[in-house]
Amino acid sequence: MYKNLFMVLVAFLLSAGTGLAEEMTEEVAADEVVDEAAEVVTVEFTGVAEEFFAGDMPGAPTVWVVNVTSVEDEAVICSEVVNVTVSQATLGPWGVFDANVTEGSVVDVFGAYVEDETGCMVTLEGSEEYYFVLAD
Repeated sequence: MYKNLFMVLVAFLLSAGTGLAEEMTEEVAADEVVDEAAEVVTVEFTGVAEEFFAGDMPGAPTVWVVNVTSVEDEAVICSEVVNVTVSQATLGPWGVFDANVTEGSVVDVFGAYVEDETGCMVTLEGSEEYYFVLAD
């Protein structure tokens, strides 16, 4: 009899713990989304497309290395050479990426600016208004 009572108590504690963990995870995820949305900084610049890296593994980003030649707000960008993520297997929205760009092409870029301990980068993820296109 005690064994059955003990098993009922264990099942109750496990289900209560699982429910609490799910609730806490949802709250943290909602907080993170709000924080990320509040910190979006955009940058617009012209540069020369120097090197292309296609994502080799599933989910890996497709990146262009761009040498920045002119920028709207020089105080924002941390380097003259910036990696621009133009696509990745993640939910969008994603901006426009011109597939006709080749090494040496002059490009116009507008996207979300990200800076961390490894440097800075630009991504087209986050808005359909972002772009990586051949310059006029």
